[in-house]
Amino acid sequence: MTIHEMMHQVALLSTGHYERRGDVSTIEIPTPGERRQVIFGKTDEIGEDVIAVLYTTVGSSSDCPDMQYLLQLNTVLRHCRTALLEDGSIVLIAMFDLLSASVKECARVIQELAAVADDLEKRWFDSDTA
Repeated sequence: MTIHEMMHQVALLSTGHYERRGDVSTIEIPTPGERRQVIFGKTDEIGEDVIAVLYTTVGSSSDCPDMQYLLQLNTVLRHCRTALLEDGSIVLIAMFDLLSASVKECARVIQELAAVADDLEKRWFDSDTA
């Protein structure tokens, strides 16, 4: 099963909205307070392995009051990690082996990405970066 098929299945089993544009799929997950979080999905190859990559942007490093907190957050998150891109964007990213993953695992990863991203956006960025 591809990452696109998995994301589509998660959307069908939840209240999410799925869309695909070329090599990237999106699933829009409703979060509390009439907010939403858009998770992007694609595949990458690392050596001979096909890796699923799920990610979402939460804000800009120039607006983040506590970068140390973001690094410490990586020690308690189960599926995703915070990362800083070259352009200063703060993202949450999760990667897993596509060949051994299930739709259930993909759903758990998407759920964590959406919940943590929404919390960070509300806490620091006062936005709904979708």
